Amino acid sequence: MWVVAGAVFVLAVTVFVVRAVRRDRAMHAALKEQQEWNQADTVFTSDSVARVLVAYFDHPWHRANDRMLAHYLLGRAHADMGEAPQAIEDYQTAVECADTTDSDCDFRLLRNVYGQMAEVFHAQNLPEDELKADSAFIRYSWMIGDTLQAINGYRAMECPYFLLNRFDIVQTIDSTAHKTFLALNDTIAAARALLTSAFINANNQDYNKVKDIIIIICRDADIYDDNNRLRHGYEMFYYTLGLYHEGIGQLDSAEYYYRQLLPAKKYEACYKGLLSVYSKRCIADSIAKYAPLYADANDASHDSLRTAEVHKTASLYNYNRHLRIAQDEQQKSQRRKTFIFLLLAAIVILCIIGWIVIQRRRKKETEMSLIITHIQEDLRHAAEKYSKTKEELHLAESQLQDYVTTKQNEINELYDQQQQLKMLYESLKSKDKRALYYSSKAVLRIRFLAQSRKDAMSDSEWEDLKTHFQNSFSHFCRLLEQRGIAMTENEWKVCILLDLGLTTDDIAALMKLSAQRISNLKAQTNNLLFHERTGSKLSQNLRFAIHPEEKDFS
Repeated sequence: MWVVAGAVFVLAVTVFVVRAVRRDRAMHAALKEQQEWNQADTVFTSDSVARVLVAYFDHPWHRANDRMLAHYLLGRAHADMGEAPQAIEDYQTAVECADTTDSDCDFRLLRNVYGQMAEVFHAQNLPEDELKADSAFIRYSWMIGDTLQAINGYRAMECPYFLLNRFDIVQTIDSTAHKTFLALNDTIAAARALLTSAFINANNQDYNKVKDIIIIICRDADIYDDNNRLRHGYEMFYYTLGLYHEGIGQLDSAEYYYRQLLPAKKYEACYKGLLSVYSKRCIADSIAKYAPLYADANDASHDSLRTAEVHKTASLYNYNRHLRIAQDEQQKSQRRKTFIFLLLAAIVILCIIGWIVIQRRRKKETEMSLIITHIQEDLRHAAEKYSKTKEELHLAESQLQDYVTTKQNEINELYDQQQQLKMLYESLKSKDKRALYYSSKAVLRIRFLAQSRKDAMSDSEWEDLKTHFQNSFSHFCRLLEQRGIAMTENEWKVCILLDLGLTTDDIAALMKLSAQRISNLKAQTNNLLFHERTGSKLSQNLRFAIHPEEKDFS
């Protein structure tokens, strides 16, 4: 009965471990898939999957990077669902999960968490908190060596400072970003970094600076399309242009730029600018027309702000709802932990009972140990005899292997002698052919030219001599081919003429080269063929290579 209980227990533990491993793999795959969707800018419409991932990974035994990523993905889901307070809490939890002292810490992910946190703070109109998140984003961007994102994070700080009316800091940020982008040869980003500074200077009536900035933006920022209209997202630059031209007294140009805001639906800025232009022109009808339009646009802007406040209130309500849900989940988790504890306690009790039963069985088995001891002694003697026999067999095999190796070496030596004798035989066999070579017309012609030193070798004479040489000393050509050696025409000439017994000066006269050049060619050829750096022994080396029988007989 206890054997069956133990087997059932082992089976249950095995099934539990297998299921735990499979679940771990599935959860890591789901975490990776959620991150891929996030990197693809997928808009999350539900937080169910992210909640499951947080519930699984939010434990100390999981990696800090996995816990941080799970909370970060939950924050992304809440941000896409418009639940800003919950998203901020998730991002802050993700930051707390990061172990910055660990060499394996994912600082890129930590940087992205602060970036998303800054966006939520900006949407919630919390500039002080946005500045803190931007500062962390910049710090970790520099830490991972992402210079471009560090600069972009620095530029993003102009928004909260603008909301705080710190226009001097905004201009400093834009100026620094402009210079940094220029140092990186990114003129487009450098010019776009000055858009906010252009508005601030125009609003401050510093028109000399505005003019210089407008020239840079229009020249380098690439914010105009093929129809010479501002691209989407840059339409408010029309308002900056209107302020500048209005300030320098060009009211017609100012009116033109203000009216360009209408197609972009920037009604408040458009009507405010037109109202200012017509007020300076003292046109009462136009003032009467655009004053209520500007008031309506201003009211619409305030209505939009009130709507945003309503959304914030709804987000806070949803956040409280999430807190209640989290408390319920915590209670359920506590109940599950209690159940698991009781189950483990029952398993421990069963293990203790099984251990007692096993101890009793061992006591009975001890009585059989004396009999088994005698049998083991006999087995030990048999094993010693077997081991001794095995060693003798191993020694005999080793001696046989040495004998086979010796004979194999002897066979290899005999084979090498056979090859040498074969080459000698071929050399002796072709002796008549070589005698014909040395008495051939081509060789005699070369010797005559060397003695007279009046003319050099012609190409045809050289080709004829080379052909005779290769036909007569084919074993030398095969030797070069086996070694993979390819000689130049000048190297061939030096080898053949040296074999004919000509001196360096003779060879220089025949080849129309200097004696120094011939000496260099001899050293070069000797190094190529025989791996000797000087050319003094090239003649001797060539003689033994071309006439191997002389070396063997010597």
